[in-house]
Amino acid sequence: MSLLAAAGRLQGSLVLTHRDYLIDLVRTPLLATVFLLLIRHNDRPDLIAYGLLAPVLMGVWSMAMLISGEVVDNDRWLGTLELQIAAPVDFARVVLSRVWVTTAISLLTVAEVAAVSVLGFGIVPEVHHPLVFLVGLLVTAIATAGAACLMAALFVATRTARTFQNSLSYPALLLGGVFTPLDRLPEWTHPIGRLIYLSWSSDLLRDALGPAPVTDVVWRIGAVLGLGLLTGVGGWLLLGRVVRLVRESGTVGLR
Repeated sequence: MSLLAAAGRLQGSLVLTHRDYLIDLVRTPLLATVFLLLIRHNDRPDLIAYGLLAPVLMGVWSMAMLISGEVVDNDRWLGTLELQIAAPVDFARVVLSRVWVTTAISLLTVAEVAAVSVLGFGIVPEVHHPLVFLVGLLVTAIATAGAACLMAALFVATRTARTFQNSLSYPALLLGGVFTPLDRLPEWTHPIGRLIYLSWSSDLLRDALGPAPVTDVVWRIGAVLGLGLLTGVGGWLLLGRVVRLVRESGTVGLR
């Protein structure tokens, strides 16, 4: 807990100092406005759940992917990466703690979208299954932290990881069913999409907003957690291996 608190103070200070980190908190209300305007213009109140959840999940994913990579890249630029890797605390734990703080901050997008909906459009979001919705948000945050940990590991391994960071967002969001349910996409995308935790969490959160009973809750929550933890463990192991390699080669700040 002391490590998480220390990492939280550090990452919180960095987020407030570097305004680029807050770009997704600025962009999310604008995206919510665009989506809700399109829904109103086309007179499709049945799509309100899509218009509310899409900008939230986009903000959570984008902020986690951006800052998880910058955690390592900025530390390398500032010359503190070597000190952190040399410290007695496992570097992967430090990175994961900082990623957790970032993911928690990104959940502010929920409040932002709700404010846009109420103040800008007079639409009060109805959450018919609040417990399912809250648990769905929590497991989505956990899974996002796992994916961000893997991205951080790629940034330690190679400088070209920024290419992955910039190119992964929209394919992952599209195949994750953030904009439209996965079953509305071409059939060949379904097996790929189901390997992305967002496809499970987006469906679950949309169902939690609707009045119909939510089916297979435990299974779907387990799928989000399982995929997120699998990605996180992969990132943890990769990060540990890369740190050992850069220590042995003496290229921590050069890779």
